[in-house]
Amino acid sequence: MSFLHHIKLCNKHDLSHFKALKVSGKRIGWIKDSLQQSFAKFSEYVFYKAPDFVIGSHLSTNALRGDAMDKIGRALCEQGMTKPRLNEFYSVGYRFGQSFFQLNRAYVSAFGVRAYGIHLTGYVRKAGKIFIWVPRRASDRVVYPGKWDNTVAGGQPAGISLQENLVKESAEEANIGPAYVAHARPVGTISYRHELEYGLRDDLIFAYELELPLDFQPTNTDGEVEDFQLWPVEEVMEVVATGDDFKFNCNLVLIDFFIRHGLLTKVHQDFEEICHELYRTDYQ
Repeated sequence: MSFLHHIKLCNKHDLSHFKALKVSGKRIGWIKDSLQQSFAKFSEYVFYKAPDFVIGSHLSTNALRGDAMDKIGRALCEQGMTKPRLNEFYSVGYRFGQSFFQLNRAYVSAFGVRAYGIHLTGYVRKAGKIFIWVPRRASDRVVYPGKWDNTVAGGQPAGISLQENLVKESAEEANIGPAYVAHARPVGTISYRHELEYGLRDDLIFAYELELPLDFQPTNTDGEVEDFQLWPVEEVMEVVATGDDFKFNCNLVLIDFFIRHGLLTKVHQDFEEICHELYRTDYQ
């Protein structure tokens, strides 16, 4: 296990297993070979026009496209190819802030559409040293139970701004109020593509960091976290570098933090490749 291993694991995929999904001439997703027969059953909505799958032009509004894609998603769910529906929708487009339709979060990977999320690293300084607030995911979570997580992390739902979502997630996951969140610093984006049995995670994370007061104690309010622990940053680096105890995409956010704070430098093994792979810009 190593920093580079985590980055490569998150980006493990082979697009030769996929066909592009397009609408109005724009690629918005990827359909995996294992799902193409299922999509072909809905040719009144999505048809194959070599080499791509195309959403029909007769679905001329966001609402019509959303309803049609929801029918496909429900059928995939009945076949065990997606997770059950969630009470959350993502905007689907070819770039952030643009939307052709909304899609239930549970179906996002099956359509291979880009999903967005916000991750915040909360930390404090003691005697010139950095300590990071690390939450443990509750053991009853369906996804990554018991894993360590970023201080705050969540998907970016439709109909809400990044800042509004950051305030919402910070309150729910760590009881960090708006007055503190106002001082959170956006530090960039991190993208990755991870192939699944029935789809593709094509994700972009908006990363933030927030230096908190020494006397602040984060607490969870939505049941997703068992407890918070304050770790010296060196311990966080050791846990990331030597195992898989963190939720897999959280490793990327932490590695970025280590680099920006001068903790992971050119003297470390594979530093140049780590930076190249972490900050790649060819995922179009």
